Amino acid sequence: MGTERRVGRLEEGDAFRDWLAGILADRLTGWRGKIRVYRIEPASHVVCRYEFAGGPSVVGKFFGAPTGARTRYNTDAAMKNEFLRLRRVSGWIRVPHAIATNNRFHSVLVTEHVPGPTVRELLGAGVSLYDPLTGVAHLLRRLHDSTRTSCKRERDFAYYHAILDQNNLSGSRRKRFDRLLGAWWHSARLGPEGCMVHGDATLTNYLFNGDTCAIDFEGSRNHTHPIRDLGILAAELRTSGASISTAEDYIGHLLWHYSRGEEEFRRYTAVLPFFMALGYLRIARLPWRAAERDWLLEEAEACLCAIHR
Repeated sequence: MGTERRVGRLEEGDAFRDWLAGILADRLTGWRGKIRVYRIEPASHVVCRYEFAGGPSVVGKFFGAPTGARTRYNTDAAMKNEFLRLRRVSGWIRVPHAIATNNRFHSVLVTEHVPGPTVRELLGAGVSLYDPLTGVAHLLRRLHDSTRTSCKRERDFAYYHAILDQNNLSGSRRKRFDRLLGAWWHSARLGPEGCMVHGDATLTNYLFNGDTCAIDFEGSRNHTHPIRDLGILAAELRTSGASISTAEDYIGHLLWHYSRGEEEFRRYTAVLPFFMALGYLRIARLPWRAAERDWLLEEAEACLCAIHR
């Protein structure tokens, strides 16, 4: 889930501590009254793991305490939206159990803590990603198949333009991106199929410990093309530090295990560059990736040029 660091503990009499203990009362057999607090970073909000000594661990995500660039939004609506989405998809895929919400404590969402390394941590440790990516491919396929609906393409393109806006491109480069997006809009490659997507398909949002678990459904959206998740994940793999050949092997492996046969694999391969470019643009806007910005923008533009091939 990211790097943890211990930041203290909740003392007796603390209102948030008492509320946590109340919602978890049926799970606290053997609890000795101590709650250790660990901050999880990086994250777009304050996120902490609460460890009940001798009992369970839970995670609190505070929508009212953002740490990223986006700070103006309806925090209660965002809290309730992720709670409901986690509850909805839990019947199809492994996600943390959504336990409770409370707008009195910075709009906090409390979920179970799922132990296990993220796919990014496995990559950093030098572990082969073929098995984890097979698990991610199957998880995403179950999510998408279980939520099939129509694709409202205007939503994908509106999100694209919002990400372009956040990149503050020069006038000439923005015009080139706009022309390429226009060509994709009028092409037949982006078919009518839609579904609910995870929305934030990064290497840090999938845990793998024999089983695969997806976390962070704040960016989940309906009526979206299914390959959006695959494209964003492909861009993450290509920029992960793995060699070009290894990253490309991983991307092909992911797409193959997601697809149902060769015809579908070829069709999704033709769509992948559109959403892979979106993944590059998402990374390029991050201030801590500024040194890679020019390369990322060039890769995004090259991916969109695939419409002419």
